[in-house]
Amino acid sequence: RRDEEEMTMLPKVMGKEDLEMGTTPLATEASSSVLGASMMLASMFFRDSLRGRRAIALSISVFVLLLLEIGAVLYYSDVQKNYMTALQQKNEEAFYHGLWMVAAVIVFISPIIALHEYTSGLLKMTFRESLTKRFAGTYLAAPKYAEGNPFYRLTITGEIDNPDQRICQDVQDFVHIAVHLVQDVVRTFLNIFGFAAVLYSISPAACVGVLLYSITGTLVATTGFGPLIGFYQLERVKQEANLRYDLIRVRENAESVAFFEGGAAEWSKFTSLFDGLLNTVYRSIIVASGFGMFNRSFHWATFAIPALLVGPAYLKGEVQFGVISQASMAFNIILGALTLIMDKLESLTDVAVRIRRLEDLELALRRCKNEAMQRRRPGNFSIASSETTHSEDLLRFNEVTLCTPPRVGMRQQTLCQELTLGLKAGESLLIVGESGIGKSSLLRCCAGLWSDGCGEVQLCPRRSVFFMPQKPYMFLGSLKDQLLYPNVKDSLLGDGEIEHALRQVNLHHLLEQHSLEESKEWSSLLSLGQQQRINFARVLLRPDTQIALIDEGTSACDPGNEALLYRLLRERLAGYVSVGHRPALQQFHSHVLYLHRHGDMPNEPTKIEQMTMQEFQRRYPSLAFHG
Repeated sequence: RRDEEEMTMLPKVMGKEDLEMGTTPLATEASSSVLGASMMLASMFFRDSLRGRRAIALSISVFVLLLLEIGAVLYYSDVQKNYMTALQQKNEEAFYHGLWMVAAVIVFISPIIALHEYTSGLLKMTFRESLTKRFAGTYLAAPKYAEGNPFYRLTITGEIDNPDQRICQDVQDFVHIAVHLVQDVVRTFLNIFGFAAVLYSISPAACVGVLLYSITGTLVATTGFGPLIGFYQLERVKQEANLRYDLIRVRENAESVAFFEGGAAEWSKFTSLFDGLLNTVYRSIIVASGFGMFNRSFHWATFAIPALLVGPAYLKGEVQFGVISQASMAFNIILGALTLIMDKLESLTDVAVRIRRLEDLELALRRCKNEAMQRRRPGNFSIASSETTHSEDLLRFNEVTLCTPPRVGMRQQTLCQELTLGLKAGESLLIVGESGIGKSSLLRCCAGLWSDGCGEVQLCPRRSVFFMPQKPYMFLGSLKDQLLYPNVKDSLLGDGEIEHALRQVNLHHLLEQHSLEESKEWSSLLSLGQQQRINFARVLLRPDTQIALIDEGTSACDPGNEALLYRLLRERLAGYVSVGHRPALQQFHSHVLYLHRHGDMPNEPTKIEQMTMQEFQRRYPSLAFHG
């Protein structure tokens, strides 16, 4: 029921009319208010099945401790009035009694403050844990959180920038600021209710004066400075994220940049981004300077106001001297409460930025979750995914029309229309065609990564499918972890079996140089050809695998190793599908899927022909392998 409620907040997924028009239905903008978005994030915390009760208990504890703290401050104001009056009257006994009462209040309130800070810290830690695990679990498609691959979908669509920063940094900043602001708001109401009566009993004029003075200051601050502070804060967050991402890309592609001697070009790009950030920071400094001047001047003017309002009554003998001190304390506490928005304006704008970014991420993740649910249902809005109905079938396309995923600022393209094909046990399929025509896209469709279009893809159980990209992913871990990925923790394979797999793919020399438990930066230590052989070793160590989807998975291997790897696949698997340009791959496959265009019409759907390898070599001798 909860999933259905969340899905109703999302726009419809792509329909047949969208396919025909080539539209890009992305929901990238949040539609609710900042308050509504913050309530959504808070509800995610309190409705957390694992941490919800703890969240409620901690929140109640913080509120009770705030009540005790405000009560102690109220009592302290009365104590302060008495000993200041005793000082004016030169009543030594009452004065020292007042000082002892001050000490007693401090002894009483100190453990309350410490317990309040401790409980507040636990609340922030639990809040951050809940949101971070929810966002990260959904983003990474962890069990019980989400299906499909939201991290992949958000990457290719580009609708959410820097999701890593949102999950790590924005959640931390939002939780820290939000918890403090909520406590400030609660403290504000308690202070107003507690001290308004005290101040009104002393001077009704002072009570009305602090109200008018605070409202004036808040209106000037929020309307004059608030929008500018919020705008520059949002720009700064985006620019800092882009600056960091630029450096991350250099680190991830260090070898290519070094080969091109591209340091100067990267420096130019970095300085351009950094100069833009500095320009935004400079403009925000100007706004902050004006706001700081107004804010401090506003508060300095309050030093004389309580004495000005209560002083005449004291001079006439209508009130005691200690009342001036008590009135000043009450006035400043109420003023601080009523000017909370003005004092916390920068924090409010900062948390509003974080809330918007987290709301955008949450809605995008819900959209990915919705699409994953829709893929299980046949229909004309997306390509449905299901398991094959016959044991001998490994893969089947039923009238599949495949489109490119929606990308911000780009029109979707139709890659193929009403494609029907099948692959049975004992068969192997080679997908050939010119570069950029959509060969790898068909593999992504098989794996369920691309689902925009219509029709149905039937595949053997997902645990029996292994995807082998051109550049394999190297896990951050030991050599053993590389070979067992993604089943790093739950594999029951022994070291002997792992070492045998390495020898099978001609990587036995790694055992002479490294132990299985040794952790290295394997993506930079191993060549691309070695990484591709690691990927084939992973297949050999997965007894459940029936079919492999290979996207130029041997492009960096020499002919001898390539032949060895495909021979191992033939012996080990029921079938496989390959994408490749090398004609030599034809000798390792029984069937061909040939993709080519209709003459000089690049925007038209690709023409696709399925045939046996012998028929392909007979019909297209110029493309045939002559070994």
